[in-house]
Amino acid sequence: MPWPDDHKTRTRDKIVQAAAAAFRAGGIANVRVEDVMARAGLTHGGFYAHFRSKEELLREAVKLAGDQTLENLSKPLSETRDDKRMEAVIDTYLSPAHAAHPEWGCPLATLGPEIARTRGVTHGVLAEGVQDRLAWMRGLLPEPQQKTVSDDQIIGTLACMVGGVILARAVGGKESDAVLAACREFLRGRSSRRVHRSQRRRRAVGKPRARQVQ
Repeated sequence: MPWPDDHKTRTRDKIVQAAAAAFRAGGIANVRVEDVMARAGLTHGGFYAHFRSKEELLREAVKLAGDQTLENLSKPLSETRDDKRMEAVIDTYLSPAHAAHPEWGCPLATLGPEIARTRGVTHGVLAEGVQDRLAWMRGLLPEPQQKTVSDDQIIGTLACMVGGVILARAVGGKESDAVLAACREFLRGRSSRRVHRSQRRRRAVGKPRARQVQ
């Protein structure tokens, strides 16, 4: 019986999905091609029918992991007020569940430090993913704030989120939850202050100027 027309595409996708989970769970250097193929339920010999190298597979896995992260972070947003969308994403990212499951978590927090020590196409894919994430986060803000919040503030927020998860995983146990809670509280405080500043600016702009007495 012949294979379906989309068999090769589906098999390739299956390998990429397995690799995205395996690399995030075990690290790039520790995960071999045969480990990925076993995780996908396939034989090692079939790998090179789909990929030229582990590096090529890694690039595809990093892209998929980034897409999966945005999908997971977006789930609560359909029922969230516009002015609470950033806070909802912060809470989801800096959650005990995310810290406990690197295999389906953000690739910036799992693979970022390892890839950052390299150069080449994969490093470029990661850097592009950072820029895409920053743009996506700006889009979470209410429209008036999208024009007033600085790039530094968005970068700082993402850095605290990624660093918070890395630190939480490093300490483990109850200390892990404490780190995540501290980062959530810190970012929520910054978000609240940013909203108040934006509101004050809008009031100041809308306030009529007093006429000078001649």
